[in-house]
Amino acid sequence: MYKDLIEHDHPNIKVTTKPNFGATSFLFKALQSGSIDIYPEFTGTVLESLVTGEKSASHNPAKTYQVAKDALKSQHQMAYLKPMKYQNGYDLAVTQKFAKQYHLKTVSDLVAVEDKIHAGFDPDFHQLKDGYPGLKQAYGFKFASVKTMEPSIRYKAIANGKVNLVDGYTTDAEVQEYHLVALKDDKQFFPPYQGAPLMTEKLLKAHPELRTTLNKLAGKVTTTDMQKMNYQVSVKHEKAATVARDYLKSHGLLD
Repeated sequence: MYKDLIEHDHPNIKVTTKPNFGATSFLFKALQSGSIDIYPEFTGTVLESLVTGEKSASHNPAKTYQVAKDALKSQHQMAYLKPMKYQNGYDLAVTQKFAKQYHLKTVSDLVAVEDKIHAGFDPDFHQLKDGYPGLKQAYGFKFASVKTMEPSIRYKAIANGKVNLVDGYTTDAEVQEYHLVALKDDKQFFPPYQGAPLMTEKLLKAHPELRTTLNKLAGKVTTTDMQKMNYQVSVKHEKAATVARDYLKSHGLLD
């Protein structure tokens, strides 16, 4: 999407994309060294991993973004443009049948059926304080059983009826693939993880026109949109570039 928007608005600029380029720390170092110019980063990840002494005072997405933006500017001379709408945070998911049977829409609703919950959780989610331990404390539930399993296995486990609750990410393609219901985090326990364009202030000063172009995505691309696009790429094996362009065209962002 970044590539298409920039080249559409500024034909004199040629954009090269580097898919699967590396994990967070690698990407950030590449940005600092000038090996890359722009990459999308999550607001929650900025506060957790890229800046020091800054913690989100709120789980409010707008406040989290502002804290992250200010810290990146003061500590790293980085420009952090406005975020897209979607959240790529943790979620808890159940099957549509189970949700309908017990009228489950929010995480709080699990309290009433805690004795019927057999969960399959990623090992990290099971141990981290921003995972199950903290969630259990915040919501006050205790499930009948909890098993730890690798990410790829837990979705198959819920599809096969081995468990009836799994953790995942809100934009996971499997939510659509297995027709799951992601329960609303009604107490806003999970921190916000909105994707936003990150670049050096030096680059933005050299190309101030990038702000207007990339801000066309601000507040766009919902969690459902991203989930559907991930599904098209990872399950239907469509090209990411094609899926991205189709989204931009269908939302009037590209001719």
